[in-house]
Amino acid sequence: MSAEYRLDLHTAAGVKVAEITDFLMLSYSRRVNAPGLLTVTLRGDHPALTSLELDGQAIVYRRNPTMGLGTWTADFWGLWRYQERRYTDHDTVELRFPGILSLLARRIVAWAAGTTNRSSFQNVKAETVMKTLVSYNAGANATTANGRIRNGAITGLTVETDQARGNTISRDCAYRNLLEVLQELAPIAGGDFDLVKTGTQAWEFRWYTGQRGTDRTATLLFALERGNMAEPRFAHDRLDERTVAIVGGQGEGVDRAVVVRTGADYAATNDIEVFVDARSESTTDGLDAKGDAKLFDVRARPTFKFSILQTPACYYGVHYFLGDLVTARYRDIQTTQKIVGVSVSLDRDGAEKIDVETMLV
Repeated sequence: MSAEYRLDLHTAAGVKVAEITDFLMLSYSRRVNAPGLLTVTLRGDHPALTSLELDGQAIVYRRNPTMGLGTWTADFWGLWRYQERRYTDHDTVELRFPGILSLLARRIVAWAAGTTNRSSFQNVKAETVMKTLVSYNAGANATTANGRIRNGAITGLTVETDQARGNTISRDCAYRNLLEVLQELAPIAGGDFDLVKTGTQAWEFRWYTGQRGTDRTATLLFALERGNMAEPRFAHDRLDERTVAIVGGQGEGVDRAVVVRTGADYAATNDIEVFVDARSESTTDGLDAKGDAKLFDVRARPTFKFSILQTPACYYGVHYFLGDLVTARYRDIQTTQKIVGVSVSLDRDGAEKIDVETMLV
């Protein structure tokens, strides 16, 4: 049996109203720390279209007994926000559903600049920073009674209990988009985050120390000789490397606050500067954090890219998942890779295509 996909539609409140397997095309992408997107094309007179409502929920299920995925397994959760009707030789409707993490993009950090532990965090664990930002801008604590500029609680959104894990960070983020702030923090936080469906209209914000998935480096190897790797390519890029960050904070001219940070690969023989505009930061810790984050982005790094082939012994959704750590080997190069993105599509003929994106860690 080949791969099968099913799309379940629900109301915004989570009541199931349709089960679709006769879509014309279906594709979706998932990414670590990002919402992803589902796109579905139906015929223009499909009966399920009458059930659509704003923020109606969509869940994609997949199964493939031949590859070891014997039961219907949910792989994408989204909210309806787009439709496009068109006619060529017949009517079709394209629907798009951003992933549920897009809910956090509907809020900003609506607290006055410099508000301690609301819009300004100094030397605080990353998990605490992220969960505080979500709780006080999109969760139950997002109220004017608590000091937020307007009430902002999103129906059904809760926050997992904080355990103060991750790296210690500093950040000022007043009036910034909530999701964008979380995404900027993730590379230096020491963990990933997600919004997980826990009920009919219930979403829980969660922190994952280390990575979103499981460490499978000891059990899962991608290599040419395993038949699960194609087109490997390794490079070590130092063309745009920077090793010194000169960070400008608040003030003007000679009175402007400035700090200097050096990266892990700095040396007298590898001294390359970059300027970082951090005037939104009000403390030295905040300036240091901005400089360190920039140096992390522009550090010299090897890249090891390859295509992942789906095999009965190495199939997405059975042997590895989004966010997992895996091992990849090419000749004498062996590295740890993180599964950071998955794109799935099913064409009109029912052919499945799975593209997996990895990142060297």
